[in-house]
Amino acid sequence: MIRDLTAPAIIMATAVYLLWGTHLSHDISWYLISTGWWLDGVQIYADILELNPPLAFYLTAIPVWVARVTGLAPMATFKGLVLVLTACSLVLSQRLLAHETWLSPAARRIVLAMAAVGLLLLPIGDFGQRDHLFTILFLPFLVMNLLSEPAARPVRAAVAMWATFGIALKHYFLLLPLAILAYQVIAERSLRPAYKVEYLVMAAMLVLYVAAAVILHPAYFDSVVPLTVQVYGAFDVPFLFALFRAGFLILVLLIALALLLMNRARPRTNAVAVLTGAAAIAVFLIQSKGWSYQHIPANLYVVMAVIWTAVTLSQTREQWWPTAIAAMSVMLLLVPALRNGPYQSPFAEAVEPYFTCPPGERSFQIFSSTVSTGFPLANHAKATPANRAPTLWLFPGASYRLSLTEDPAEQAIYRATLKEARKRVLIDFFRTAPQVVIVDESPQKKYFNGASFDYLAYFSEDKEFADAWRNYSLKGNVGTYTVYAREGCDLPD
Repeated sequence: MIRDLTAPAIIMATAVYLLWGTHLSHDISWYLISTGWWLDGVQIYADILELNPPLAFYLTAIPVWVARVTGLAPMATFKGLVLVLTACSLVLSQRLLAHETWLSPAARRIVLAMAAVGLLLLPIGDFGQRDHLFTILFLPFLVMNLLSEPAARPVRAAVAMWATFGIALKHYFLLLPLAILAYQVIAERSLRPAYKVEYLVMAAMLVLYVAAAVILHPAYFDSVVPLTVQVYGAFDVPFLFALFRAGFLILVLLIALALLLMNRARPRTNAVAVLTGAAAIAVFLIQSKGWSYQHIPANLYVVMAVIWTAVTLSQTREQWWPTAIAAMSVMLLLVPALRNGPYQSPFAEAVEPYFTCPPGERSFQIFSSTVSTGFPLANHAKATPANRAPTLWLFPGASYRLSLTEDPAEQAIYRATLKEARKRVLIDFFRTAPQVVIVDESPQKKYFNGASFDYLAYFSEDKEFADAWRNYSLKGNVGTYTVYAREGCDLPD
């Protein structure tokens, strides 16, 4: 076991070194701060306008609570949680692979090393994103389905439970276990695989999760889901753009498919590996955003596909060239990830000097449709964010939809959405009285798809805001963002 996990341990140490002292991405920053509000009694979905299901809050509550108890920084405890989850998945995968008698020790160690690369180094720039957590938690489930003989029922049930905590983070992720199940049903020409304990456990947990969410967080289904359906399409990118972003992964998957076709000795496990990689690419494409962190599942599971098909072919033919080709493919994926390195926020570094109050006594508000403007600025500047939303995500979609329609009824719907969104923003503004306000004043704002929108003009239609805004003066510009500030360092009670 120790020899199997030596390479993963070295890779984990490398990841710790790279992540030491760095911020994590804007989404992680938002979840750490908003989860803290939730633990303090602010209601998610009713007061905190987040569009993702509640499991992310529950998982983030663990490092936030640990940080409060120990006095450590929440960012550090969150990194620790992700590393612990990764270690658990790698150890569990090793224990599963150790029972595969046909797999040589060398092949097993290669698979585990490449899995560690996919879990720790390929996602270094988006470390800890929900897609990353899913990728970590689902790995043992894939490994379990690559074995030539099924594991014991209790083991399969435990692995399924572990994987389901990742799948429940986004409904898209369900496509991966469904792809594995579909192949098993077709291969056996029977529905019996659907009644295996792992799928029954997974189905039961997901049903219970949805039922608990409906009971505990009705605002998510009553308010957030309808708003998301109405306006979130503005964040989509053209399919060809997303396909282009996945181009190299598709090429690597085709290499895995070619290796599969050359090896007739283990067609079933190779097919499961390749299909899982294809499902992960499909998840990226279906989300239609093209964001880098949405690559993470595809990165790992395409890597697993090409490595697994390569080592099985190498063992069958007693030749190393398939493994060498697979390793080369992984290195080509790894180079840009390491070159870009951990997450950075030049915007936060540029805005931080505009805060004149002492760290910890600062407050600010962002009028922008991008999460990366407000977060991790809050962590970097040690400032309290006013927005109880990761971004003003209702404005782009409603403005864009409004610009497309001439139907009075539809226009009334989108104007009502904009008014409700403004109401939420102004509640945050007056509750916090932010010392600094950063406004996106670009004529072509991101995600508005060409629709014209002026935050200050629209908010100033409210007389109370217009009167309060007279206390703010222009301080400077960071790119297309304008920075305003008021006098004083007072914070809300």
